[in-house]
Amino acid sequence: MTGPDQAADDTTTRPTPEAILPAPETVRPAPESTRPTPESTRPASGTGLLHRGAASPVYNDLPHRVLKPGVRQVINRLIMRVTLEGLEHVPRDEPLIFAGNHSSWLDGPLVVIESPRTVRCLVKSEMYTRIVGRLLLISGQIPIDRGRPDREALHTALDELSRGGAIGVFPEGTRGSGEMAAVQHGIAYLAVHGRCRVLPVACINTGDALPKGARWPRRSVQVRVVFGKPFEVDVPANPRSRRALAAVAEDIRVRLLDHLETARASPGASAA
Repeated sequence: MTGPDQAADDTTTRPTPEAILPAPETVRPAPESTRPTPESTRPASGTGLLHRGAASPVYNDLPHRVLKPGVRQVINRLIMRVTLEGLEHVPRDEPLIFAGNHSSWLDGPLVVIESPRTVRCLVKSEMYTRIVGRLLLISGQIPIDRGRPDREALHTALDELSRGGAIGVFPEGTRGSGEMAAVQHGIAYLAVHGRCRVLPVACINTGDALPKGARWPRRSVQVRVVFGKPFEVDVPANPRSRRALAAVAEDIRVRLLDHLETARASPGASAA
């Protein structure tokens, strides 16, 4: 899994006119009480997208609705030991970005499988080979080319948000320590131009359950997937400014790190 940083940088520095059209009229505004509007910023959720409008094919999430419950039971009880926390925080009827830490190959599949709603993650294009590639396409995951500015991947993600769907992003960009020391700016671009909230997800112990080089998860390791409360980001006065998006990305990083630390210190951690 990866974050669309390079694509975002290119788009924000040289935006095309069609990428910043007003939102379609079908987007439902959030209640005024939840939308503070200082002159310099506006909240990201509910006021309509800055995106040009849906153009990519609509994804039919029938495989998720039919297959995911059974797959979840097999993974959580037979293949691994997975506990879920915070499912009550996941809204079912609004555009949303799931953002998680990334220390193992397991993180992306777990967010997709354990979420109570369909999530389409941005996945590096190198993964789309053989049977893995077929599974990714069937499950609606979005390939992104990390070697070039991939506008198509960004636009597909924004299309999904414009339809009220959910996108999964691992803003650290690649597998690492999973400590949220830095995040790429692509998540800020999606949150700002998609006008949606960000829901933090902490994947705990996945690096121990499937270390680099391992071919099969260790069932002896208790894995926790902790969904946090979604939060809004402020839309900068100039949403195309690289500096402004960097500030939004840093705010997101701090919030994700806070959720990660809270999840690790929660009572569920001692029971794991």
